[in-house]
Amino acid sequence: MEELDVAASDGADGRALGAGAGATEVGTTSPDGTLPPLPARQGPSLRPALLVLGLAAFILVLFGVGSALTAGSGTPTHAGATPQTVPAGKTKVAGTTLEAVPAKGELAPLVHGGTPPADVVDALPLPAGSTRVAVGPTRGITLFSASERFTVPGTQAAVVAFYRSELAAVKWKIVSVGPARGTANATEVLAQRAGSDGWYWEVGAVVSATTFPPGSTVSAPTGTTPFTLRLFQLNDAA
Repeated sequence: MEELDVAASDGADGRALGAGAGATEVGTTSPDGTLPPLPARQGPSLRPALLVLGLAAFILVLFGVGSALTAGSGTPTHAGATPQTVPAGKTKVAGTTLEAVPAKGELAPLVHGGTPPADVVDALPLPAGSTRVAVGPTRGITLFSASERFTVPGTQAAVVAFYRSELAAVKWKIVSVGPARGTANATEVLAQRAGSDGWYWEVGAVVSATTFPPGSTVSAPTGTTPFTLRLFQLNDAA
């Protein structure tokens, strides 16, 4: 029994010496009999999260300012008109002597059973004063394809400029402008858009060379320009 008491005493003395004067081990009692406070826990820092939130807020503000600065830019539209349809009445076309009117009345012979859909037909312009001279057959069993031929007082350049401007103004995507295939001395303005029927539609305005009657002069041209509107339903579903 004496050996156990000595060992216990030696162990207690060793712990006291190892801890140093005035030191208290974690989990032991202090001299006054109370537990010492636990050391502060080192949790994850909030600084990286705050930096990420600050960066995100800066990007949102920058995007909002950029959107405000670019508002109204892009494809031009007629003032007071829905950007997807040709406005009623006549609209002067900048850079030409022509005025735009809706083509849906003249294109009525092409519409069968709701095809083409109204949103496509309503977005087709026609130079004011155009005269329909022929209606092409509606081809295709499943896909729509039809055309109408017109003449209008004015030059070939003016009609080409008309369709480049007016199709873009009502949100047609201009695909190409160049020589028309299969028609000599003609220029084609080709454009596409998505229809409400779930199909893409394509219109080609094929503008032929202007014809001038005898007696017309360069200073006072009185030429007439033939052009054809070709409307196709594409086989790529929207």
